[in-house]
Amino acid sequence: SPTRPAEEFLGGCPEIYRASGDYGGGDKVTKESKVYRCRADNAAYCKEAAFAPGTVAGSLAWTEVGWCDGSLAPTASPTFDADAMGCPDEYVPGAEYAGGEKVAMGNLVYECAAEFAAFCPLRTPGEVPEDEAWVLMGPCTGTVAPTAGPTFDPDAPGCPPEFVAGTPYGGGDKVAVGTIVYECSAAASAHCPHRTPGELADDDAWTEVGPCTGTVGPTSSPTFDPDTPGCPDPYSPAIAYGKGDKVAVDGSRVSMCRRNYYAALCNAGPRYAPGTGLYSDVAWVSLGSSVGSLQC
Repeated sequence: SPTRPAEEFLGGCPEIYRASGDYGGGDKVTKESKVYRCRADNAAYCKEAAFAPGTVAGSLAWTEVGWCDGSLAPTASPTFDADAMGCPDEYVPGAEYAGGEKVAMGNLVYECAAEFAAFCPLRTPGEVPEDEAWVLMGPCTGTVAPTAGPTFDPDAPGCPPEFVAGTPYGGGDKVAVGTIVYECSAAASAHCPHRTPGELADDDAWTEVGPCTGTVGPTSSPTFDPDTPGCPDPYSPAIAYGKGDKVAVDGSRVSMCRRNYYAALCNAGPRYAPGTGLYSDVAWVSLGSSVGSLQC
Protein backbone atom coordinates (compact mmCIF):
# COMPACT_ATOMS: atom_id res chain seq x y z
CA SER A 1 0.00 0.00 0.00
CA PRO A 2 1.26 3.55 -0.64
CA THR A 3 2.78 5.54 2.23
CA ARG A 4 1.39 8.99 2.98
CA PRO A 5 2.73 10.06 6.39
CA ALA A 6 1.14 13.52 6.24
CA GLU A 7 -2.37 12.10 5.96
CA GLU A 8 -4.41 9.72 8.08
CA PHE A 9 -4.89 6.20 6.73
CA LEU A 10 -8.57 5.31 7.13
CA GLY A 11 -8.44 1.69 5.98
CA GLY A 12 -10.94 0.52 3.38
CA CYS A 13 -12.36 3.05 0.93
CA PRO A 14 -15.96 4.29 1.04
CA GLU A 15 -17.92 4.47 -2.21
CA ILE A 16 -16.42 6.28 -5.19
CA TYR A 17 -17.64 9.85 -5.66
CA ARG A 18 -20.42 10.21 -8.23
CA ALA A 19 -21.24 13.60 -9.71
CA SER A 20 -24.93 12.69 -9.60
CA GLY A 21 -24.82 11.37 -6.01
CA ASP A 22 -27.41 12.49 -3.45
CA TYR A 23 -24.99 13.37 -0.64
CA GLY A 24 -25.68 14.83 2.76
CA GLY A 25 -23.63 16.28 5.59
CA GLY A 26 -21.13 13.75 6.95
CA ASP A 27 -21.22 11.43 3.94
CA LYS A 28 -17.80 10.10 2.94
CA VAL A 29 -16.63 9.37 -0.60
CA THR A 30 -13.44 8.28 -2.35
CA LYS A 31 -11.74 10.08 -5.21
CA GLU A 32 -8.31 8.95 -6.43
CA SER A 33 -7.70 7.06 -3.15
CA LYS A 34 -8.43 10.16 -1.05
CA VAL A 35 -11.37 10.26 1.36
CA TYR A 36 -13.57 13.33 1.56
CA ARG A 37 -16.39 14.16 3.98
CA CYS A 38 -19.35 16.33 2.97
CA ARG A 39 -19.40 19.48 5.10
CA ALA A 40 -22.59 19.79 7.11
CA ASP A 41 -22.58 23.60 6.81
CA ASN A 42 -22.54 23.49 2.99
CA ALA A 43 -24.12 20.07 2.38
CA ALA A 44 -26.31 21.38 -0.46
CA TYR A 45 -23.18 21.90 -2.57
CA CYS A 46 -22.11 18.25 -2.19
CA LYS A 47 -24.75 17.31 -4.77
CA GLU A 48 -23.37 19.75 -7.33
CA ALA A 49 -20.80 18.52 -9.88
CA ALA A 50 -19.20 21.98 -9.89
CA PHE A 51 -18.15 21.40 -6.26
CA ALA A 52 -16.58 17.96 -6.78
CA PRO A 53 -14.08 16.91 -4.11
CA GLY A 54 -10.46 17.72 -4.90
CA THR A 55 -11.29 20.82 -6.95
CA VAL A 56 -10.79 24.45 -5.93
CA ALA A 57 -14.53 24.99 -5.51
CA GLY A 58 -14.87 21.56 -3.91
CA SER A 59 -13.22 22.78 -0.70
CA LEU A 60 -16.43 24.69 0.04
CA ALA A 61 -18.40 21.44 0.11
CA TRP A 62 -15.92 18.67 0.95
CA THR A 63 -13.20 18.22 3.57
CA GLU A 64 -10.29 15.89 2.86
CA VAL A 65 -10.02 13.58 5.89
CA GLY A 66 -7.38 11.05 4.82
CA TRP A 67 -6.62 8.31 2.35
CA CYS A 68 -7.74 4.73 1.93
CA ASP A 69 -6.83 1.47 0.29
CA GLY A 70 -9.07 -1.40 -0.80
CA SER A 71 -12.75 -1.32 0.05
CA LEU A 72 -14.89 -1.25 3.16
CA ALA A 73 -16.34 -4.54 4.34
CA PRO A 74 -19.61 -4.90 2.45
CA THR A 75 -22.94 -4.56 4.15
CA ALA A 76 -25.91 -5.74 2.14
CA SER A 77 -25.17 -6.34 -1.55
CA PRO A 78 -26.39 -3.51 -3.79
CA THR A 79 -29.61 -4.31 -5.55
CA PHE A 80 -31.51 -2.89 -8.49
CA ASP A 81 -35.05 -1.96 -7.50
CA ALA A 82 -36.96 -1.50 -10.75
CA ASP A 83 -40.67 -0.73 -10.81
CA ALA A 84 -41.03 -4.00 -12.71
CA MET A 85 -38.59 -6.60 -11.38
CA GLY A 86 -35.99 -7.86 -13.80
CA CYS A 87 -33.07 -6.66 -15.88
CA PRO A 88 -33.27 -3.67 -18.24
CA ASP A 89 -32.14 -3.98 -21.87
CA GLU A 90 -28.56 -5.00 -22.60
CA TYR A 91 -26.10 -2.21 -23.33
CA VAL A 92 -25.73 -1.51 -27.08
CA PRO A 93 -22.44 0.20 -28.09
CA GLY A 94 -23.11 3.39 -30.05
CA ALA A 95 -26.77 3.68 -29.06
CA GLU A 96 -27.74 7.07 -27.67
CA TYR A 97 -28.38 7.05 -23.92
CA ALA A 98 -29.71 9.87 -21.76
CA GLY A 99 -29.00 10.61 -18.13
CA GLY A 100 -30.90 8.23 -15.87
CA GLU A 101 -31.27 5.45 -18.46
CA LYS A 102 -30.40 2.00 -17.15
CA VAL A 103 -28.81 -0.90 -19.02
CA ALA A 104 -27.66 -4.40 -18.15
CA MET A 105 -24.27 -6.01 -18.63
CA GLY A 106 -24.97 -9.64 -17.90
CA ASN A 107 -26.81 -9.51 -14.58
CA LEU A 108 -25.43 -6.13 -13.45
CA VAL A 109 -27.36 -2.89 -13.86
CA TYR A 110 -25.72 0.44 -14.69
CA GLU A 111 -27.22 3.93 -14.87
CA CYS A 112 -26.05 6.65 -17.25
CA ALA A 113 -24.98 9.73 -15.25
CA ALA A 114 -26.70 12.89 -16.54
CA GLU A 115 -23.53 14.99 -16.22
CA PHE A 116 -21.54 12.61 -18.43
CA ALA A 117 -24.29 11.25 -20.73
CA ALA A 118 -22.25 12.16 -23.82
CA PHE A 119 -19.79 9.40 -22.89
CA CYS A 120 -22.42 6.69 -22.28
CA PRO A 121 -22.58 5.52 -25.94
CA LEU A 122 -18.77 5.32 -26.05
CA ARG A 123 -17.91 3.54 -22.81
CA THR A 124 -18.88 -0.04 -22.03
CA PRO A 125 -20.33 -0.13 -18.50
CA GLY A 126 -17.91 -1.64 -15.98
CA GLU A 127 -14.94 -1.45 -18.34
CA VAL A 128 -13.36 1.81 -17.12
CA PRO A 129 -12.31 1.96 -13.41
CA GLU A 130 -14.06 4.76 -11.50
CA ASP A 131 -16.13 5.51 -14.61
CA GLU A 132 -18.15 8.70 -14.15
CA ALA A 133 -20.44 7.92 -17.12
CA TRP A 134 -21.92 4.60 -15.93
CA VAL A 135 -22.81 4.07 -12.26
CA LEU A 136 -23.20 0.52 -10.94
CA MET A 137 -26.68 0.13 -9.41
CA GLY A 138 -26.54 -3.56 -8.47
CA PRO A 139 -27.50 -7.02 -9.74
CA CYS A 140 -30.71 -8.03 -11.46
CA THR A 141 -32.41 -11.25 -12.48
CA GLY A 142 -34.69 -12.14 -15.37
CA THR A 143 -36.13 -9.48 -17.64
CA VAL A 144 -38.33 -6.48 -17.04
CA ALA A 145 -41.91 -7.56 -17.52
CA PRO A 146 -43.02 -6.12 -20.87
CA THR A 147 -45.71 -3.50 -20.97
CA ALA A 148 -48.11 -3.17 -23.82
CA GLY A 149 -46.46 -1.63 -26.87
CA PRO A 150 -47.71 1.71 -28.15
CA THR A 151 -50.65 1.42 -30.52
CA PHE A 152 -52.24 3.70 -33.08
CA ASP A 153 -56.00 4.05 -32.76
CA PRO A 154 -57.24 6.39 -35.52
CA ASP A 155 -60.92 7.17 -36.01
CA ALA A 156 -60.90 4.80 -38.97
CA PRO A 157 -58.76 1.66 -38.54
CA GLY A 158 -55.56 1.38 -40.54
CA CYS A 159 -52.48 3.45 -41.34
CA PRO A 160 -52.70 7.18 -42.09
CA PRO A 161 -51.20 8.45 -45.37
CA GLU A 162 -47.46 8.11 -45.90
CA PHE A 163 -45.31 11.12 -45.04
CA VAL A 164 -44.63 13.39 -48.05
CA ALA A 165 -41.86 15.96 -47.65
CA GLY A 166 -43.06 19.54 -48.19
CA THR A 167 -46.69 18.88 -47.30
CA PRO A 168 -48.03 21.62 -44.96
CA TYR A 169 -48.67 19.45 -41.89
CA GLY A 170 -50.24 20.97 -38.78
CA GLY A 171 -50.21 20.08 -35.11
CA GLY A 172 -51.98 16.75 -34.51
CA ASP A 173 -51.65 15.51 -38.10
CA LYS A 174 -50.64 11.86 -38.31
CA VAL A 175 -48.55 10.19 -41.00
CA ALA A 176 -47.06 6.77 -41.58
CA VAL A 177 -43.48 5.82 -42.38
CA GLY A 178 -43.75 2.17 -43.35
CA THR A 179 -45.94 0.73 -40.60
CA ILE A 180 -44.94 3.28 -37.92
CA VAL A 181 -47.27 6.21 -37.14
CA TYR A 182 -46.00 9.67 -36.18
CA GLU A 183 -47.91 12.73 -34.96
CA CYS A 184 -46.91 16.31 -35.73
CA SER A 185 -46.31 18.33 -32.56
CA ALA A 186 -48.30 21.57 -32.40
CA ALA A 187 -45.41 23.34 -30.66
CA ALA A 188 -42.99 22.56 -33.49
CA SER A 189 -45.36 22.10 -36.44
CA ALA A 190 -43.37 24.52 -38.59
CA HIS A 191 -40.69 21.83 -38.86
CA CYS A 192 -43.05 18.95 -39.73
CA PRO A 193 -43.05 19.50 -43.53
CA HIS A 194 -39.25 19.44 -43.65
CA ARG A 195 -38.25 16.64 -41.27
CA THR A 196 -38.74 12.98 -42.12
CA PRO A 197 -40.33 11.31 -39.08
CA GLY A 198 -37.96 8.98 -37.23
CA GLU A 199 -34.85 10.36 -38.91
CA LEU A 200 -33.64 12.65 -36.12
CA ALA A 201 -32.89 11.59 -32.57
CA ASP A 202 -35.06 13.40 -30.00
CA ASP A 203 -37.08 15.08 -32.76
CA ASP A 204 -39.41 17.70 -31.26
CA ALA A 205 -41.48 17.94 -34.46
CA TRP A 206 -42.65 14.33 -34.86
CA THR A 207 -43.66 11.98 -32.03
CA GLU A 208 -43.78 8.21 -32.59
CA VAL A 209 -47.29 7.02 -31.75
CA GLY A 210 -46.96 3.30 -32.54
CA PRO A 211 -47.41 0.70 -35.27
CA CYS A 212 -50.36 0.37 -37.61
CA THR A 213 -51.70 -2.19 -40.04
CA GLY A 214 -53.79 -1.95 -43.19
CA THR A 215 -54.94 1.30 -44.74
CA VAL A 216 -57.54 3.90 -43.86
CA GLY A 217 -60.72 3.36 -45.84
CA PRO A 218 -61.16 0.20 -47.99
CA THR A 219 -58.87 -2.35 -46.43
CA SER A 220 -56.47 -4.83 -47.88
CA SER A 221 -53.40 -6.46 -46.42
CA PRO A 222 -50.51 -4.06 -45.84
CA THR A 223 -48.24 -3.97 -48.86
CA PHE A 224 -44.78 -2.81 -49.74
CA ASP A 225 -44.70 -0.58 -52.80
CA PRO A 226 -41.09 -0.07 -53.98
CA ASP A 227 -40.21 1.99 -57.02
CA THR A 228 -40.08 -1.26 -59.00
CA PRO A 229 -42.86 -3.66 -58.01
CA GLY A 230 -41.78 -6.87 -56.37
CA CYS A 231 -39.24 -7.90 -53.79
CA PRO A 232 -36.10 -5.99 -52.95
CA ASP A 233 -32.85 -7.94 -52.85
CA PRO A 234 -32.53 -10.54 -50.08
CA TYR A 235 -30.74 -9.45 -46.90
CA SER A 236 -27.03 -10.22 -46.91
CA PRO A 237 -24.65 -9.67 -43.96
CA ALA A 238 -21.94 -8.84 -46.50
CA ILE A 239 -23.73 -5.67 -47.70
CA ALA A 240 -23.39 -2.30 -45.93
CA TYR A 241 -26.93 -0.95 -45.47
CA GLY A 242 -27.96 2.64 -44.81
CA LYS A 243 -31.02 4.61 -43.72
CA GLY A 244 -34.16 3.55 -45.58
CA ASP A 245 -32.58 0.55 -47.39
CA LYS A 246 -35.09 -2.27 -47.91
CA VAL A 247 -34.40 -6.02 -47.99
CA ALA A 248 -36.37 -9.21 -48.42
CA VAL A 249 -36.43 -11.58 -45.44
CA ASP A 250 -37.24 -15.30 -45.75
CA GLY A 251 -38.63 -14.67 -49.23
CA SER A 252 -41.93 -13.40 -47.81
CA ARG A 253 -41.36 -10.22 -45.83
CA VAL A 254 -39.78 -6.81 -46.40
CA SER A 255 -37.76 -4.92 -43.78
CA MET A 256 -36.38 -1.37 -43.90
CA CYS A 257 -33.26 -0.10 -42.16
CA ARG A 258 -34.42 2.58 -39.70
CA ARG A 259 -34.11 6.20 -40.77
CA ASN A 260 -32.62 7.44 -37.50
CA TYR A 261 -29.39 6.99 -35.54
CA TYR A 262 -30.14 3.26 -35.07
CA ALA A 263 -29.38 2.76 -38.78
CA ALA A 264 -25.75 2.17 -37.78
CA LEU A 265 -26.89 -1.10 -36.19
CA CYS A 266 -28.20 -2.48 -39.51
CA ASN A 267 -24.63 -3.66 -40.10
CA ALA A 268 -23.86 -4.66 -36.51
CA GLY A 269 -23.93 -8.45 -36.97
CA PRO A 270 -26.35 -11.36 -36.59
CA ARG A 271 -27.97 -10.07 -33.40
CA TYR A 272 -29.40 -7.18 -35.46
CA ALA A 273 -30.21 -9.13 -38.65
CA PRO A 274 -33.75 -8.35 -39.92
CA GLY A 275 -36.36 -10.86 -38.88
CA THR A 276 -33.99 -13.27 -37.15
CA GLY A 277 -31.75 -11.25 -34.84
CA LEU A 278 -32.49 -10.89 -31.13
CA TYR A 279 -32.44 -7.10 -31.54
CA SER A 280 -33.83 -6.97 -35.08
CA ASP A 281 -36.54 -4.44 -34.16
CA VAL A 282 -33.93 -1.97 -32.91
CA ALA A 283 -32.34 -1.61 -36.34
CA TRP A 284 -35.07 -2.65 -38.80
CA VAL A 285 -38.78 -1.87 -39.38
CA SER A 286 -41.00 -4.62 -40.81
CA LEU A 287 -43.02 -3.34 -43.79
CA GLY A 288 -45.09 -6.47 -44.48
CA SER A 289 -45.21 -8.37 -47.80
CA SER A 290 -44.33 -7.11 -51.28
CA VAL A 291 -46.65 -7.29 -54.25
CA GLY A 292 -46.01 -6.89 -57.95
CA SER A 293 -44.54 -8.89 -60.75
CA LEU A 294 -42.24 -10.64 -58.28
CA GLN A 295 -44.15 -11.97 -55.30
CA CYS A 296 -42.47 -11.96 -51.90
